[in-house]
Amino acid sequence: MAINNNPTTTKWALLLYSILTLRHFGLTMMLQFIVNPQFANVHENFLLYVTTYNSLMIWVGYVPAVLMLLSSISMIWLAPPIFPKWAVYAGVVLGAISVATTLLVMMPIYTQWAITGYDATQNRHLLSQTLYFQIIPSALQVAILLSFLYVYFRDIKPVAKWIFFCVVVLNFYNLGTTSIEGSLAYPLWETVGAKDWLAYRQTPPSLLFSIMFVFAAFSPIFLLIAMYWQRPKEVPKYLVTSYLLLVLYLFAITALYFVPHFQIPLNNTHSLSLIKELKTNDWLYRAPAGLALQVIVAWMFLKIKPS
Repeated sequence: MAINNNPTTTKWALLLYSILTLRHFGLTMMLQFIVNPQFANVHENFLLYVTTYNSLMIWVGYVPAVLMLLSSISMIWLAPPIFPKWAVYAGVVLGAISVATTLLVMMPIYTQWAITGYDATQNRHLLSQTLYFQIIPSALQVAILLSFLYVYFRDIKPVAKWIFFCVVVLNFYNLGTTSIEGSLAYPLWETVGAKDWLAYRQTPPSLLFSIMFVFAAFSPIFLLIAMYWQRPKEVPKYLVTSYLLLVLYLFAITALYFVPHFQIPLNNTHSLSLIKELKTNDWLYRAPAGLALQVIVAWMFLKIKPS
């Protein structure tokens, strides 16, 4: 199976596979539990809402999903021989199931809604199908990925290894969740009418959003502190410090500026100007730091020498 003998190519292929797989999982979790249930509360401008969704999802969701599948297929040739053959093929099959559900189940339904309008029965069916044929396969694919990383970096001390793995998983998972929040959700908010706004904002429950998005985004703070003492020996302390400072910056600006200035007022009233300002400022003040986090973790990943 493995015809590639270049360790650098293998490492880059595994990094790309890790990024796309974990991003896909974070994105599908947000779609299943946060975005999809909100369709039921949009009435006033529904056709505009679903048309905007369809156009944005091409680049936010559909193209990256196909790239994830292609990346999993590439592992057939680029994975090191220490990876079990069955696990590599299982990852491809699970990725194919998840992507097929995205392209052959989700996309046609939303395309139809842009013409015929919302169908509650169809949406319940959609949520069921995406749970069993998108979320679960994607979660299993992540589990296989972790087994690959465990074998690939087998010489790292156990505590340092698992702390590093948690940082990798949360970071690239957050790449998917923040793609939904910044690149999909905020533009969709602009299409929601004032009559629907308060009901729309209450779906889903804030506790669920906090667990799936907020906790996952900021829990690496504790892991980064632990990495000062327990980390792979090739990872320099300056990368740990850089990541920690960026996460603390994002936490501070979110808690002190974005939440009180945008999120709390929008919980109580509809304001198109405030939504547009939120979208603009998110790209200015949070997106660059978020991109830097991805670069730092990828840099950490590439610096570690597999056994």
